Amino acid sequence: MAYIKELDPQQNPKLRKIYEAAEKRTGEPTANVLKVHSLNPEILEAHMQLYETIMFKDGRLSRKEREMIGVVVSAANECPYCVTHHAQSLFAVTSDKTLMRQVAADYTTAALSEKEQALCAYAEKLTKTAYKITETDIETLRGFGLDDAAILEANQVTAYFNYVNRVVHGLGVELETI
Repeated sequence: MAYIKELDPQQNPKLRKIYEAAEKRTGEPTANVLKVHSLNPEILEAHMQLYETIMFKDGRLSRKEREMIGVVVSAANECPYCVTHHAQSLFAVTSDKTLMRQVAADYTTAALSEKEQALCAYAEKLTKTAYKITETDIETLRGFGLDDAAILEANQVTAYFNYVNRVVHGLGVELETI
């Protein structure tokens, strides 16, 4: 249970419709990180749209790279909720449990390409010391073949996970029980 109250979707038709759409998309019960938005369905919809766009829209970064960034950011922020969810998503797109565990524990020891290591390093630096990002960091990413659109995607995935990690921590969102 979160630190704030959550509305029962059966008492709010708009909320119920949003939850049903989320459950249809994932095939799973509504995640607690979404339920915590129940007091403001408009923000919940905006959050879900942002997530869908950043994580699933065709772009320059692969799903593996996006999930990997999500795990690295969440680990840097010590957010077990998001590390757990997105490590599982990383496994779902790679079928590699060892990689999933390594990225969650310490991406620098994971069997990643140099490009993937660079993406993770950028995400970690942006998370921990955003004020230290310089053009040199961007040039490093370009050196691994990332164009500006891919760099923007990496930035947006990193920023999104920093946002959601703070929602989880700030409102006491607990990991779902199985």
